[in-house]
Amino acid sequence: MTQYLAASFSVLFPGLAFVLGLLASMYLFAEWVRYHRRPHFSLYWALALFLMYWFQVPVILSNLGKTIVQSEFNFFFAITFPITFVALVFIYLGVLDAIKFQMRPITKLLFGAWVISALIFFVQQFIVQDGVIQNHVLPLVGNIAFYGPIRTLIILTLVFWLRNTKNKALYGILGALAIIGESVIGLVRNFLIIKNVIQYPPEFWYIVLSGLDIFFILQTASIILLVAGFTLFTKVRKEQHN
Repeated sequence: MTQYLAASFSVLFPGLAFVLGLLASMYLFAEWVRYHRRPHFSLYWALALFLMYWFQVPVILSNLGKTIVQSEFNFFFAITFPITFVALVFIYLGVLDAIKFQMRPITKLLFGAWVISALIFFVQQFIVQDGVIQNHVLPLVGNIAFYGPIRTLIILTLVFWLRNTKNKALYGILGALAIIGESVIGLVRNFLIIKNVIQYPPEFWYIVLSGLDIFFILQTASIILLVAGFTLFTKVRKEQHN
């Protein structure tokens, strides 16, 4: 019975995150089209939710009983991991648009260079090496230098907005808190990846991750918070539009 429940949860949580992300993505995209391709953050966040959870597909299939050969998904992982980072960048750009924050030209240049360096890193780690992880550089550098910082940027930007902007709408405040909560949970997931993956040979990273139930439970909480935060900010813009 315990094993059955564990197997059910291992399918339920990744599947729920994946489906909820896609549905919310379609909703935000429809809202963006409905309001004459405004606001931009709806499009950014729709793209983010669409891109963010594809890497879970092999995990879902495996937990449904399908035999997964990791080498057969090397190219899939080679594409989805940098795409997940791009999704986080879209979330950040959406946050900037939602709170009407303009980066200075030099900041834009530095941010763009950092994003490009991240993509180069992921391409080198995955695509050039045919998706085979040969050492622990990816989980360490990927999480510490890229995934962690982009989530920290999201948190700091929204905290700054909450502390320094007057006359904020209640839905905007709640939306910001939800997105901050997701980013905090995301940082916890980054820590869990580092902590668990580096304990085993690098080629076993997929097996370790797919068996980490708490990771997918937290991920489901993350997607719920993201959807709530994005929807609340969209509601604020609707009220302003009306």
